[in-house]
Amino acid sequence: MPENFLLYGLLVVALAVGYLLGRRERARRRKNMGLGVEDYIQGLNHLLNERHDLAIDTFVERMAVDGGTVDTHLALGALVRRRGETDKAIRIHQNLLARPALSQRHRHQCELELARDYLAAGLLDRAENLLLELAGKNSEHEHVARELLLEIYQQEKDWSKAADVGRELARQDRTVRSRVAHFECELAQQMIDDQELRAARDALKRAARLDSQCARVPLLLAHIDRCEQNYKDVCRQLRKACELDPGLIVPCLDLFDQACRKLGQETQYLSFLREALKTSGDQAVIDRLASELERTDGADAAIEFRLRELEARPSLGTCVGLLEALETHHKTLQHNQLQPVLALTRSLLERQAQYRCSQCGFRSSTLMWQCPSCRQWSVMKPAGPLDLH
Repeated sequence: MPENFLLYGLLVVALAVGYLLGRRERARRRKNMGLGVEDYIQGLNHLLNERHDLAIDTFVERMAVDGGTVDTHLALGALVRRRGETDKAIRIHQNLLARPALSQRHRHQCELELARDYLAAGLLDRAENLLLELAGKNSEHEHVARELLLEIYQQEKDWSKAADVGRELARQDRTVRSRVAHFECELAQQMIDDQELRAARDALKRAARLDSQCARVPLLLAHIDRCEQNYKDVCRQLRKACELDPGLIVPCLDLFDQACRKLGQETQYLSFLREALKTSGDQAVIDRLASELERTDGADAAIEFRLRELEARPSLGTCVGLLEALETHHKTLQHNQLQPVLALTRSLLERQAQYRCSQCGFRSSTLMWQCPSCRQWSVMKPAGPLDLH
């Protein structure tokens, strides 16, 4: 029995010593972390009460920086930046970078986050310097650093630097090539403005190699050809630009017209307008074609053309153009020619809202006692016969 009591006593002492040693180790860790249970509860309480600023301040000020807490600091820094507190985010990340024991991986990550802070704060030169250093290092953040540099150079409209960085990115990411082609086009436009036509052609060659479907390239080449009085090439390049992007037809009209007049080939311009009408049907094309028909074939031919267009593609613009032409030339429509005009006006009348909210302007085709927009009652009134809004 005495031996058993002795064994039991030794066991209790061992447990007590283990417990005390464990408490001492936990206390030491809490001291190093700087974030004790009370601090944690206080920060959590601030979060639950939606006092986010106080919660962040508690975590940042009480939490020491070591290998186990760097990721937490980075997360907090990103959080305050998203909340618009860029000054606080900058302090957090600068505090991290001041730690000499920071690992290389964490240091690169901190530099990237600090660069994002500077970008958010509008400090583009500081962000650029950090990102240039990161882009030159062989790190996992090299690609992201170049993408952020691209964002800076686009904001600053520094197309030369944007093109340089973009070409580096394009080696790994082909989706960037289209953007870089536009950077080269921006450079070419500047060179055209400065009459550096050979350099502009070189920039456009680089753009074409990056993106063969970039319609801006032949459009700018047409401007260069105009400067060099190569009007046949102007027409050729403009046709190519419109084939690549039919949305460029309207911006090409003036230049195509000018080139055809210089060549003495006005009929070629008329053919271009007819082709453009099949592709786009834009109001500007209709008006240009009507003007050309009036010049070459007379007012009646232009009016007849507008009537056909109004019947095929009813639009308010075509209708107004027709009425203006009738007024200018003192013409009237025959009874059978009124049908397209009547069809368009009936269509507009059917789409006209019958009721309009007197408070917020909400429109409806049916009477509603409560306005769905402003939620007011008895505010939907007849829109009136002249309400064209």
